Amino acid sequence: MTGWPPAGWEQHEVPHGGHRHAYYVLGDSDAPGVLLLHEFPGVNAALVRFAGELAERFRVTVPSIVGRDGRPSTPGTVARLCVRREVHFFRTGRTSPAVPWLRTLFDEVVARGEDRPCGVVGMCMTGGFALALAVDPRVRAAVVAQPAAPAAAVGRLPFADRRHWAADLGLGEDDRAALCARTDLRVRGYRYDGDPLSPPERLQAAEDLLGADRLHVTTFDPPVPKAHSTLTGEERHPGAVAEVVAFLTERLG
Repeated sequence: MTGWPPAGWEQHEVPHGGHRHAYYVLGDSDAPGVLLLHEFPGVNAALVRFAGELAERFRVTVPSIVGRDGRPSTPGTVARLCVRREVHFFRTGRTSPAVPWLRTLFDEVVARGEDRPCGVVGMCMTGGFALALAVDPRVRAAVVAQPAAPAAAVGRLPFADRRHWAADLGLGEDDRAALCARTDLRVRGYRYDGDPLSPPERLQAAEDLLGADRLHVTTFDPPVPKAHSTLTGEERHPGAVAEVVAFLTERLG
């Protein structure tokens, strides 16, 4: 990708816990706010396209969570995920330490400290982040696309541990309880059938937590074997993209 940030993307920073985290904003400032969380390996050209489509209707905020923005590499992002404590990509049974600063970003930039309906979209490594952020009552619509965290070397896990890992949403008990109390929240979940990175048990666990009346899961036939990304890149499903836009529009106004 030539030139960073892309045209129309405003780059800013938000302080939290002694650190300054980069984020980008695009779209009409008067439009409903949507927090778009990038997938692995980071903010790349595929995400830029999807963000631009959302920005036609919403004010989109894209946080830089990990990786080199514009040209993230798989080896570089894996190395960061292994050493950066704020991500916890490989740990189960807890909410990621990245979530607190994302909540600060949501409050100050997306919702702008007001009681306005907003949306959150998480994909791949950030699918569970979308659920963690949805404890905020201002989140009226959340999208969880092919959740892949926590990750694991599945072939090395005993069978019992494998089942536990597959159903783990990357949420602590407090966040699970808060989500259960969100009766006005609506969530959409998406994945490709046979996706080895996003086990079906994970979205099923989210549906069991929230109930089918609040979370609707759609599983698509893969365009190629082991397809993963439903909303970005060459594998993305046009029907999923259209449904996400319509869902956010309906819920946010």
